[in-house]
Amino acid sequence: MAEAKKEKKVAAEKAKKEKPKAVPLGETEAIDALAGPQVPENLPDASWPVEKLAEVVSKEGNMLVRANAVNALAKKGGAEVVEPLVSALKDPEDVVKANAMVGLAGLGRELVQDRMAELLADREANEEIRGGAAWVLGEMMDEKSLKHLKKASEEDESPFVRVHAKASILAYETAKAPEKKEIK
Repeated sequence: MAEAKKEKKVAAEKAKKEKPKAVPLGETEAIDALAGPQVPENLPDASWPVEKLAEVVSKEGNMLVRANAVNALAKKGGAEVVEPLVSALKDPEDVVKANAMVGLAGLGRELVQDRMAELLADREANEEIRGGAAWVLGEMMDEKSLKHLKKASEEDESPFVRVHAKASILAYETAKAPEKKEIK
């Protein structure tokens, strides 16, 4: 009996020391999913027409392709890219939404401020779009945007939108505040 216990103990210690065998890629769908999206050979860039980039943003299954299309739209600039970038705020992937917000903010006040204010106030728009609009308005750092952000921070029914609006207000106020001088 002591011999059997000793053998079990030796076997258990040996099992601890052995590395688990890797499952070759492709054997299970779960492992394949962990490998992430495949990088296609032909990623969108600013040489593509706006219409094609907008189509990719709305219909492409690969997140990397959509994210690149959003960046390409932002690089192209102009009024015709505003709505495709706004539609990208609805994307299920955070990286695509973030690219769209940065792209919209980079287009400038003249092209997007009024549209972002409309989106922020639109109770029919989902909260991610309204939150994205709050972030973009916060990047503009001006009194007109601040007015819209204050209203949303106090009145929007979504905590998500209120937090984004308040964070943008805080960033604005911090940027406007004179630096505190250190007392020696």
